[in-house]
Amino acid sequence: MHRRNFLQQTASLATAQAITSAFSPLSTTAHAASSSTSDHPIAIFAKVFQKHSFSQLADVVEKTNADGVEATIRSGGHIDPTASDYASQVGKMVSELAARDKRLLIAATDINSVSKENRQLLTVLKDNGVTYYRLGYYNYKPHVSPVDQVKQFADQAKALADLNGKLGIVGLYQNHAGKANVGNLIWDLAILLDGIPVSQLGVALDLRHLRAEIGGSYETAVDAIRSHIASVYLKDTKRTGSDGQSLQEVALGHGMVSKALFRDAIKSVAPAPLSVHVEYLGQKPHPPGDDAMVTQAYRDDVATLRSWMS
Repeated sequence: MHRRNFLQQTASLATAQAITSAFSPLSTTAHAASSSTSDHPIAIFAKVFQKHSFSQLADVVEKTNADGVEATIRSGGHIDPTASDYASQVGKMVSELAARDKRLLIAATDINSVSKENRQLLTVLKDNGVTYYRLGYYNYKPHVSPVDQVKQFADQAKALADLNGKLGIVGLYQNHAGKANVGNLIWDLAILLDGIPVSQLGVALDLRHLRAEIGGSYETAVDAIRSHIASVYLKDTKRTGSDGQSLQEVALGHGMVSKALFRDAIKSVAPAPLSVHVEYLGQKPHPPGDDAMVTQAYRDDVATLRSWMS
């Protein structure tokens, strides 16, 4: 084995052991009642940095003052799991981040069911110390009872949660705007995840999408799924226009997402990474050398979140 490869693999293993120890999903239930905001490392959603090398990505994360990344490990992502060398690529990303004391905190994936390929990807993630991953979405078919559809998706979710439990990894299902997305109404997630331990599969509660989709009843919606919240996603929007129906994406804390909302959402969440997104600058990947604005935006929003956590 070449010395460089040996050092990369050694760093990956050491980082994996440290992360697994610090954020083991198997211990979340015991910590849930006493969790505080200091238990939650901050990730930035790294889709906008997919054109960066892993070393360049680590440099950017360091500039934002985040603790790590939510990396896209999916079709068309920073790492494509259909590539023959994707496992080594995950290890290299972990190593480059670790060299700057940063972590691959969440993997954004296409996984929403059990398959041989998905089991292999989850195993690779866990072996590299990644103990949280975001699921791909379940989608509604039009003109079919959404309640019946959610109950059918719940069978897939239960099987996936069982696999997560065996591997020691946590799946995060993000509520997302859009009428086709299961989770857009929040109550459907209570049905989807009924009986599933949050230490295996839970909600990544996206506060922007919560406020944009639910309106004035958002507090009731949060209460409906509170026991299923495994993480919180941070981004912001505000209503504009004469009818108040248009939405403008804004920096964190400049719209409908507030410190009070965040503190309420996080209060019963066990130690887990959070994720910051800057959709007000779009999600198009920025090439190295043309990323100063989005890097600063992340730095500002991470600072806002840290102030909310203090």
